[in-house]
Amino acid sequence: MSAPVLQLQGCTVTDARDNVLIHDVSLSVGAHECVGIIGESGSGKTMTARAILGLLSKDLKLSARQMSLCSQDLLTMNEKQKRAVIGQEIGFVPQNTVAYLHPLIRIRNQIADGFVQAGRGTRQQGQAKAEQLLASVGIRDPKRVMNSYPGQLSGGMRQRVNIAMALMCDPQLIIADEPTTALDCIVQQQVTELFFQLHQQRNTAILMISHNLTMLKKYCDRIIVMYAGQIVEAASAQEIFDHPHHPYTRALISVIPRLDQDPNVPLTEIPGYVPEKNRGRTSCLFADRCAHCQPQCRQPLQFSDALPHFSRCILQEGGMAG
Repeated sequence: MSAPVLQLQGCTVTDARDNVLIHDVSLSVGAHECVGIIGESGSGKTMTARAILGLLSKDLKLSARQMSLCSQDLLTMNEKQKRAVIGQEIGFVPQNTVAYLHPLIRIRNQIADGFVQAGRGTRQQGQAKAEQLLASVGIRDPKRVMNSYPGQLSGGMRQRVNIAMALMCDPQLIIADEPTTALDCIVQQQVTELFFQLHQQRNTAILMISHNLTMLKKYCDRIIVMYAGQIVEAASAQEIFDHPHHPYTRALISVIPRLDQDPNVPLTEIPGYVPEKNRGRTSCLFADRCAHCQPQCRQPLQFSDALPHFSRCILQEGGMAG
């Protein structure tokens, strides 16, 4: 893997009552690499992204052994320094296109703000660059969009604006948090293709959070599987599909609809719910939902996250029945 743009080790987030929300999360994203994060709602994907971006609410506490961005140590910086580095080196594309854009400010002013605040140039220069970027993300009439309010644009157009905004400071990394949520199927495909065209053209690293495991397989170099605030498996995209080790990963793959499946057979589902409490324990958090659970799965466990194919499970490849 190439030298990491982002390096995160031992990241834990707790609330005001010391309840663990994400526990001991370690991940990296190499230069020009595309890494996907998958997991059910409540697995900690967005919380991990917000911890990296410095967007956690004030009642949450972050601790980590390492958090570096482009070889700069974020843990030793004050808040102003951290915001400056993150603002210049990370572009963020959210899932909620409505909430992220101010409804009463024209696009031309919103899209240039980060450029000006980062000291990259004047507002006029920022707006000129914004117009070029809007054209590059597939907007045919960038001048009209620049003069529009968010409410005058479709969901797909707003998401293209968000992508252009994320590129304004030529970041080393883009974090995309389920960027196709609430878009129709055709627009989802267009936005997804756009992301990875830009990834190839600009060599920008991408950390993509998604519920769509098939999409991550197609576009990502590596996939990280999260469950209940922990990483339970991480490997190359091909390895995840060809040789999934963790029962949760296998369950996620099993629920992907197939074109050849019998329409009279009910779709597969994962029984139960993602636990919200006791996420800091080292025993298996998936045990209550796992068909392969053994007594030792409920005991404290230790795993090395340095392996090329990491799995937080005592039952490795070939170790499970069925």
